Amino acid sequence: MMNLKKISLLFTLALVTALLGVSFISAQDKAAAADAAAPAEEGDDLGALGKELSDLWGEKACVAETTSKFEEPVISIACDAEYTSAERDKFLDFLFKKGFAFRGESYDIKGTTGHYWYKFDKKDGSRARPVFVRLHVTSQGPLWGAVKPPAQIAIYVDYLANADELTAWQTLGVPVAFGLKAAEGAKELAQQIEEYKQESWLSLDLKSGTFSEPDQSASVRDIVEQDLIGPHIKSSLEQTGDVWGFIIRDLNNVTTNVASIRAVFAAIKAEGKSYVLLPARYNKALTTTANVMAMNTRRVTYDMAAMCNKEPGKIWAYLKSKAGSGGVIARFPASYKKCAHRLSRTLKRDGRVEFKTLSSFFGYKANAQAAGKGE
Repeated sequence: MMNLKKISLLFTLALVTALLGVSFISAQDKAAAADAAAPAEEGDDLGALGKELSDLWGEKACVAETTSKFEEPVISIACDAEYTSAERDKFLDFLFKKGFAFRGESYDIKGTTGHYWYKFDKKDGSRARPVFVRLHVTSQGPLWGAVKPPAQIAIYVDYLANADELTAWQTLGVPVAFGLKAAEGAKELAQQIEEYKQESWLSLDLKSGTFSEPDQSASVRDIVEQDLIGPHIKSSLEQTGDVWGFIIRDLNNVTTNVASIRAVFAAIKAEGKSYVLLPARYNKALTTTANVMAMNTRRVTYDMAAMCNKEPGKIWAYLKSKAGSGGVIARFPASYKKCAHRLSRTLKRDGRVEFKTLSSFFGYKANAQAAGKGE
């Protein structure tokens, strides 16, 4: 009888243990299933959140997707829209109302393109889980933050004479205007420059000795009265082929005399051109005559020849600092090939400098203008 009671008790204990084991396994399966479903549900929630965030800028302005970083969720949003202080306030307010706690913000702005990185915490039961938002904005308007527009610089290389000089300056990898020396082979150089998608200009040699025999000297009066300027400019243009405009390289007795400079501008107009780049040094007679004759002129802002010789490594920083209040035109002698190599090595493409074509400083707009070069 005693043995029967023991057997019955052992059987009951075994049955209870089995039932508890089944219940425990079932609970584990349910927990595992819940854990497996959680990421999918969370992914769906973040995907919907990304869509709502992108809709803050209106239809078709933004796209959103959900990614991850270090196994933490990331909402990536790309917008073709502005991101001003008002947009930022609206963006943050939306997330705050969803229960996201702000933990950090960083950004990198280049021109009118901004990359923003946000970190938030979101309560998930008893713990806070980090959620990242990556925002990329491309805009034609102001971006959030104290954004300084990039310095605008036009590079002008003066008196280009051969292919070695062209190659040296082309290594800068930015828009460059080349002032051609009127000489044999200039037309071939111009064709090569056009193949490089750069601009050819004609550097005029207007010293009085240019208009006389080597053993003679011509006065400005002789040059004007004998009408030597027009044929000289026509001959120079025949050697180079079509160009964007003309360069008056320096101030001398021809370029500072009203009568002779009027003859120069009249000859340029006769060739159907109006773009003229003047030297950095100001001269009243030259500038006033250009205005009276309605020439489209600009002046070289900085002549970099001296700095090329002494401190080429500081040139970019110098030009950036000078271009803060407006665009600058920087002149470099074509023969300074060592300077070109140093500039190529020290140029930082960080979005703080925008290199412009020289023609754009004269108001030329490639997409909106059908006229020819320098007309």
